Amino acid sequence: MHRRRTFLALPVVFVLIPLVLGPFSAGAQGVSLKLFGVYGSIANGDIQDGLKGGVDFYRGIFDLAGWGISGDFEHFDDVWEAGGDLVFYFSPVLGIGLGSGYMQTLPGKTRMTFSDPPLPDVVQSLDPQVTVIPVRASMYASIPLGTALNITLHGGVSYYFASMKYTWRLGTDTSWVQVAGNADGSGLGFHAGAGLEFNFSSNAALFVEAAGRMATLSGLTGESTLSTHLGSAPAHSGTVYYFKDSFGVLGTLPQIVISDTAPSGGGITDVREAELDLSGFSLRAGFRIRV
Repeated sequence: MHRRRTFLALPVVFVLIPLVLGPFSAGAQGVSLKLFGVYGSIANGDIQDGLKGGVDFYRGIFDLAGWGISGDFEHFDDVWEAGGDLVFYFSPVLGIGLGSGYMQTLPGKTRMTFSDPPLPDVVQSLDPQVTVIPVRASMYASIPLGTALNITLHGGVSYYFASMKYTWRLGTDTSWVQVAGNADGSGLGFHAGAGLEFNFSSNAALFVEAAGRMATLSGLTGESTLSTHLGSAPAHSGTVYYFKDSFGVLGTLPQIVISDTAPSGGGITDVREAELDLSGFSLRAGFRIRV
């Protein structure tokens, strides 16, 4: 809880610092457009944990049966992002920014092979993806360190529109089962960051910055489809639920399911709406132009 409060206080600190340093600033008022590309991370939370639990279940089954196993679960918490902010500086130091962007997880496809010759290999695969569109409002501060270098600080609130999809498959080339799911959700979050701007003309600059975000979305809804080598069943829609299921010698594993009713039954615990945790960091590089 203390760490959460500290993070939420950062935007306020970023505003108070330039108010104190403002009289020493030589910055110019106006409107600037910041465009950037970025590498970063998101936590994913229940979504990643639940999908991993499903993969671990079948890994455990084949391990108990004495089959050879190659491959492992691939986390999908790395992201790339592109976006921009339009910043209105109403003083030499302070400004208000409005912006948006697009985030997508980098490929993290799991491929696990179970072998027990002369039987054919069984392959388990998982192909997940999370995409996010943030719409944000920020308080900006630009503190000159000379004619060519500024420290920039920003913090504020964002509204996130997120979607996730996955395809899980288990089987051989001729006999297999597959589940494909997708869901959407949205919610409020917070962000803050700091960086350096290198002015190479009176109207343009290059910048690098580090930023963090805190946002957890719940109430995701979507649909899933079960199919086999024999055909497909109708799509099933509902809410994305997270739960834990006890599998005896395999232990208790986290799971997710898209269902119109909450999971229940023997061995099922910790049932709740699954949370997609977008919290993480970004390392950005881009350019700013005065418009």
